Amino acid sequence: MTLTSRTPQPDLATLKIADHSRRGGKTGKRFGLFAAVLGAAVLLGGAILALRSQKPVVEVATARPAGDPRSEALLNASGYVTPRRRATVAAKITGRVTAVNTDEGMGVKEGQVLATLDDSDARVRLVSAQADRGAAAAAIRDLEVNLANAERELKRTQGLEASGIQTQQALDQAQTTVASLKARIELTKEQVRAADARIRVAQQDVENATIRAPFEGLIVSKDAQVGEMVSPISAGGGFTRTGIATLVDMKSLE
Repeated sequence: MTLTSRTPQPDLATLKIADHSRRGGKTGKRFGLFAAVLGAAVLLGGAILALRSQKPVVEVATARPAGDPRSEALLNASGYVTPRRRATVAAKITGRVTAVNTDEGMGVKEGQVLATLDDSDARVRLVSAQADRGAAAAAIRDLEVNLANAERELKRTQGLEASGIQTQQALDQAQTTVASLKARIELTKEQVRAADARIRVAQQDVENATIRAPFEGLIVSKDAQVGEMVSPISAGGGFTRTGIATLVDMKSLE
């Protein structure tokens, strides 16, 4: 007799499949949250590093004076400027200052009168030289008339001496008179030339009594006052000034 053993068959109705999807869902959510937090941290760290590596942006504001809102300060700098052309205006002659027509900070043109000196002595010398010249010129005219008469007398005497009417002594006297008049004329002409030279000097002194600006510029120093003595050379004792004013050419600043 053959025995047959049967293995009991499970009831399919009672079999269940474990629901791992719920656990898996919770784990996925946790992993996603962790990944999101980690990503945010990475992004935040990168942003911080990027900000640190960038140079700060400085906003520059343009300063404007309160009085004029339209003006803008384009350049702010400090330093010194000096003129290449600067002159101490001095007198060419010694004299007393009678007028000063300028002051510090005043702009002047080339040739403008800055000051005047007492020119009375120069004018006296000028008048005297002119008078001497006039007298010498008049003397020359008189001598030339006398010379013409003496030359005529010499010719007449020469004719008379040749005919035996006049002596040799009379002829010699006539010749001496002509020669003397010619010499006096030459001497008087020298006096005229000397008077002309004194006239030129006196006229120059009168002109030099008026002190003018040598070029256009700005007066930066007034060095003389009315009543003071000025001279082209420095005198001892400090009572005589050498300059009237100091002038600078504002176009030559550097």
